[in-house]
Amino acid sequence: MGTRGHQRVITKKGELKLSQYNQWDSYPSGQGLQILNYFRTGDLKKYQDNLNNLSQITDEEAAIVDADKDWKIKYPYLSRDCGANIHQMIEDGEVKFVQFMDDDWCEGFYTIDFHENKFIAKFHDVTCEYPLNDLPSDEEFINQMERAEVDGGAVH
Repeated sequence: MGTRGHQRVITKKGELKLSQYNQWDSYPSGQGLQILNYFRTGDLKKYQDNLNNLSQITDEEAAIVDADKDWKIKYPYLSRDCGANIHQMIEDGEVKFVQFMDDDWCEGFYTIDFHENKFIAKFHDVTCEYPLNDLPSDEEFINQMERAEVDGGAVH
């Protein structure tokens, strides 16, 4: 479903390294769970090492990408279709550069903040925060997001 989302990743030093739009399935049981599952099982040391080496796309790199008719194949991490898959791609060293997007009009926002040790999920007016070293199960996450929506508040 075309539920728009935005992912952000902040390094241990507090630097925003990823700010990416995704077009599909950005509700908690879609992209939310995929992101949560990656951060439960991924190699976070390797991820953070590769994340620290990422840079924003330069004008020259953007011109090369724009001119390439196969850019979605060569640079899938720049596509709005990439979604949560970008995290495994970062861990695997496949992401060469990122393009920051500012998408305040999205329905789902997911922030991984290594500086504050938090995973923050926001869907519409519902926000839940979790320590990165104590992430909830899938069931707990969905139940808390749904409960916060019914209660009209946030879960911390």
